[in-house]
Amino acid sequence: MTLKRTTLTLGIAAATMLGTAPTAAVAAGFSMSPSIAQTTAAAGASTSVTISNSTGRPLKVTVRARPWSQNRSGAVAANRTKRLAGVTVRSSSFTMASGSKRTVSVTMNRLPAARSLYGALEVVGRPVKTTKGINVAYRLIPSLRFNPSSGARKISLSAGGAKVASRAVVLPVRNRGNTVDPVSGSVSISGGGSGRSSSLRSVRVLPGKTVNFDLTARRGLRAGSYAATVTLRQGGRTTRVTRRFRIR
Repeated sequence: MTLKRTTLTLGIAAATMLGTAPTAAVAAGFSMSPSIAQTTAAAGASTSVTISNSTGRPLKVTVRARPWSQNRSGAVAANRTKRLAGVTVRSSSFTMASGSKRTVSVTMNRLPAARSLYGALEVVGRPVKTTKGINVAYRLIPSLRFNPSSGARKISLSAGGAKVASRAVVLPVRNRGNTVDPVSGSVSISGGGSGRSSSLRSVRVLPGKTVNFDLTARRGLRAGSYAATVTLRQGGRTTRVTRRFRIR
């Protein structure tokens, strides 16, 4: 029997974009600190991460800055087919001996019109020498944030019309600002001879992206017209909207 060389990739999810504390990102001995690399956006602004290899083998490491993608549910992922425009990664490819550390810096070349920029660092470590059987590769996806300065910070949310989906009534919320401050809030629903109220889940919405917030479960709502009064909160600011919907 001939053993083939197979690569197994271990890593962490791109959900670090949603995190708050700049702790370490770890994947079975291959780690990086902090997991959120951030600084204030400005031409020439730089931040850095430190990569550690304690896997017991030398690794070929590549570091790429990637843009985030975000779907309507709020889930984020690093777009591996594109580079994050406007930034430069210093020492983007190198070899690490086992037990070694390496600091990599990321620099903003120019200040974008939005005065902020958010993306991911895709850090991949592959064995220098492969052997027959399973060879482990490592992939880390920490968050990269060039936050707006206090004077350039913009908080702005807009809400579309309420939509009745198969299981819930949802409200599309678009982030028209330039921060990833979490969006939270509450909703009060009246109509159909009864009322409901609840809190909304907290979600970090990327600038320019739209996320659907569940207002209420459809189950138990009688046929008729309803009004949903929604309070949205982000970065200390409040937006209130009233949206009507019908259950048929």
